[in-house]
Amino acid sequence: MDRTKEKELAILKAATERFAQYGFAKVTMDEIASDVELGKASLYYYFPAKEDLFRAVIQHEQDEFVKAIGKIINKDISASKKLLLYVEKRLEFFEELLNLGTLNVHSFSNTKSIYNSLFEDFNSQELKLIENIIKEGKKNGEFKKSLVDDVPLVILHALQGLRFRVLRHLKGRGSDNKHVIQLKKELSLFIKIFLEGIKA
Repeated sequence: MDRTKEKELAILKAATERFAQYGFAKVTMDEIASDVELGKASLYYYFPAKEDLFRAVIQHEQDEFVKAIGKIINKDISASKKLLLYVEKRLEFFEELLNLGTLNVHSFSNTKSIYNSLFEDFNSQELKLIENIIKEGKKNGEFKKSLVDDVPLVILHALQGLRFRVLRHLKGRGSDNKHVIQLKKELSLFIKIFLEGIKA
């Protein structure tokens, strides 16, 4: 890893910790620069604005999630198990974003424009991951061959819907363990019922 990349990762780590502790609005670039022992001007060389840094933090979290799912897809386990693990990892990713203070109602209004392009691309990546799992299940005879092409999209939309229901309950309070536990139960129940319906 070259020094520039190493420094960028150090900045991302420091920024992630700051955003997790204080939320997007309260964090300053001066604080992050101090955390990584950089002058403010040097920090702006890597990230011209706080919004750029925040976007990079979220992008990094998304990339790590996609890598983790990629490893799951390459495992020698059933497609059903892969789908269950995907849902578990997705919940972990959701909790990480909650911890960053980025998904509650208050901060979301401050960062909406940052999210739009990030999550459009992320949705496309997620959809491809689910499609790969479903294709594998159909190919090995685990899932019904007659499944329509929209099944992965339905799975993704259902997962998103359950997540947004929890976000509405948070109402700007940040992470709420009770609602996250409830989400975990609902996600687990949904995917188990769904798997029963698509098994060959």
